[in-house]
Amino acid sequence: MTDVPSRYHRSTLLFGAEGQGKLSSTSVVVIGTGGLGSPLVQHLALLGVKRVTSVDDEELDETNRNRFIGARATDPVPGSPKVELVSRMIREINPDVESIPLQCGLVSEEAFAAARQADWVFGCFDGDGPRAILNELCAAYEKSYIDLASDVPESGIYGGRVCITLNGNGCLECLDLLDRKAVRRYLETPEQREQEDAIYGIEKGALEHKGPSVSPLNGVVAALAATEFMVGVTGLRAPTRLQEYRGWQSKVVVSTDAPKPDCHCCTGIRGKPEDADVERYLRIPHLRNRSNT
Repeated sequence: MTDVPSRYHRSTLLFGAEGQGKLSSTSVVVIGTGGLGSPLVQHLALLGVKRVTSVDDEELDETNRNRFIGARATDPVPGSPKVELVSRMIREINPDVESIPLQCGLVSEEAFAAARQADWVFGCFDGDGPRAILNELCAAYEKSYIDLASDVPESGIYGGRVCITLNGNGCLECLDLLDRKAVRRYLETPEQREQEDAIYGIEKGALEHKGPSVSPLNGVVAALAATEFMVGVTGLRAPTRLQEYRGWQSKVVVSTDAPKPDCHCCTGIRGKPEDADVERYLRIPHLRNRSNT
């Protein structure tokens, strides 16, 4: 890339015209464009990537307005698909970036195809069920995957984390970042869920409760993810495998945990899409109608 638009002048002072050229030829998919995904998309548009494919099946609701980047007070609720709002934001920030909005869930032919075709995949989910599926999909097709999570597990504890899967060197599974019970529940049929709830005396309303989520915390996690993507693509340095943002302590902790050498995703199915058959999830009817939560 010899002729760099002046809008990227300050960027090229950090990683050079060659780095900007790499960003401008990189296609990404962001699955989940809510409180985490929308600030991430903002950074990707400002960085000047080639294409952003946004995937989300939800519309904006009133409770999203405290953290959804790009939403306007005049955007109707209901009636404003999240992917259309982030697509509008991309166009207004940087018309050089191609935007493809897909209003669908993760377990769909459209989302799977978008992930297979992208250079980098971002997952911005509330739950570990879709995380596990996307982790497996990216391993099978050897895709660079960045998983974002914000978390408020208890009163006074708040923050999030960013996990990066590159070249089979660690993933959500072998770093023990997935709640197996949550993954199992996501995969269960509605009937299986009802039976389990009845056995354990769990109220449906309690399971559907969502915790705190605020813009500044999401913004930090999204910025960390965008930074690791930026340094990885431009070659400034190797991306950090796992970072934990401890907002209540005002610090970011870099994990030194080593990935498991016998990880099913990193070594068993990586680069083996036929053996992995991740598309089996597309053949499970109840998953195709399940949200990314």
